[in-house]
Amino acid sequence: GFVGTLRDYQRDGLGWLHFLREFGFGGCLADDMGLGKTIQVLSLLQSLKGSRKKEGEAPLPSLVVVPRSLVFNWMQESAKFAPQLKVLDFAHKERGQQWDQLGDYDLIITTYGTLIRDIIKLKDVPFEYAILDEAQAIKNSQSQSAKACRLLTAKHRLAMSGTPIENHLGELWSLFEFLNPGMLGQSEAFRRFSTADVNSEDRTNLKTLSKAIAPFVLRRTKGQVLKELPEKTEQTIYCDLSPK
Repeated sequence: GFVGTLRDYQRDGLGWLHFLREFGFGGCLADDMGLGKTIQVLSLLQSLKGSRKKEGEAPLPSLVVVPRSLVFNWMQESAKFAPQLKVLDFAHKERGQQWDQLGDYDLIITTYGTLIRDIIKLKDVPFEYAILDEAQAIKNSQSQSAKACRLLTAKHRLAMSGTPIENHLGELWSLFEFLNPGMLGQSEAFRRFSTADVNSEDRTNLKTLSKAIAPFVLRRTKGQVLKELPEKTEQTIYCDLSPK
């Protein structure tokens, strides 16, 4: 049901997403911007819909939380690459009329701001996947966005971010507290663990942390997959403005 062809590294990413699903882990897809993180997640959701259809089961809807600017992109990409998925834009003012219809959709798209306003009701809705796009939005574990995301009820959790750590390792704790709650311990203990050796020659703690989270973070840079990327294309579009 997927329309298009995944590049080799994207197929590897799809396999990794299935690995997380099989073993019940949450994970962060941290590929560089422009390498098709959305495509890989859509291919996962489409494969899930296809397998459930064969088994005669109806999967729960999945929820993706995005910045406002990416709602249109998700709607457009899903229509292009996974047209069989029933997708609902749940970030508009009239969404109150659609609460009873959530189970009719495969993918529900909302924004971080809308999620904060809706979380009292949304936390009681069971989802197959809770997916955070531009997941650095929850880098502050005490923010309303981070707290709301942690309240979501889902069988599986995914994060997508080309910059999972922007400033300090505390942001990593917030991300993993959503993905695999409790895995990195209490925030204060983690802070002491992750910062104790930053300015010293003994980097044992950081190496241990890196090894511990490696199975749950998949990151490819443009340089690593350059051979698979198409030639750069440029398009000039002129926009004629009215006199006003």
